[in-house]
Amino acid sequence: MNRPITLTTACLLAALTALPSAAQTMIPYETGRGWGYKDAGGNVIVKAEYDAVSRPADGLGLVCIKNKWGAVNSKGETVIPVEYDYVDLCNEGFVAVYEGPVRESDGTPYMTGGEWRFMDLAGTAGTSRPFGIVGPFVDGVAWAEESGTGIKRQRRAMPIVDKKGKPVGQEYIFGVSATFSMDDMYLTDGEGKTMEVPDGRWILLDRSYNTLTENTYDAVGEFSEGLAWVRRDGKYGFVNTLGQEVIPAIYESVQGAPGSRHGSLLLHPETGAVRWVTDRSGRTAWLNEKGETVIGFTDSDGRVSLDDIVDENMWDF
Repeated sequence: MNRPITLTTACLLAALTALPSAAQTMIPYETGRGWGYKDAGGNVIVKAEYDAVSRPADGLGLVCIKNKWGAVNSKGETVIPVEYDYVDLCNEGFVAVYEGPVRESDGTPYMTGGEWRFMDLAGTAGTSRPFGIVGPFVDGVAWAEESGTGIKRQRRAMPIVDKKGKPVGQEYIFGVSATFSMDDMYLTDGEGKTMEVPDGRWILLDRSYNTLTENTYDAVGEFSEGLAWVRRDGKYGFVNTLGQEVIPAIYESVQGAPGSRHGSLLLHPETGAVRWVTDRSGRTAWLNEKGETVIGFTDSDGRVSLDDIVDENMWDF
């Protein structure tokens, strides 16, 4: 569990002033009995009876009693009972709940080796079967890992800041993100290099928890403009939100994958999303969301040579 929160209500109010107005409907406060939430007018929404509370996100706040977690909403209602080892927000009306060991590394708690389940707060899809780890819902789909490979997910904390956004001392409040990112899985070392992540068995699910992908993947990325990179047997490609492998996983490297270079030409044609891929010879090509070639393989370092003809409205350095 993160260090105890020992801030005064005044500090918290200053820290949260810069948050969107929707978030300010739930402002953490502390009394001698514990932590709770007030609204922007200073009215108590949730009594100060918890060991810890989080920064609110998506209209929810995480609450903790004796290392067990749940969630409350801005009406003060308990949305998720305080009985899980962690709760994480996963976007689009879904959360993820975790049951299992919580370990610590360099003072930072993290979850690994337990079971994650999706929970649909609207109640339409109920709760999913268990997974080793799960990602966020984006455009109605989410990644889930079946094997329990041991990937770590850190418990978030955020610094308390003043009105100018500067940290106030060394104090922290538990943090949740309205947009958990798959990139959180691929941590970097002190030099900014991506650390190795254990291979898993990743599948893509829809909002009813139906499996969309025909293949399982060793590693996967975040969806952006309808595409997410995937890795299988050491090779990379892309799938769309229907689970179709539109750019086959046959390439040495692709745009956005861990370890891929930065600064390459980005294409934005009217036809849709474009991603670059690199073959085993180190040549780069740009393919669209249907897997069609926009620019063929070139021997450049990722920028199109002067001999290539590119529509000016397609590129952005």
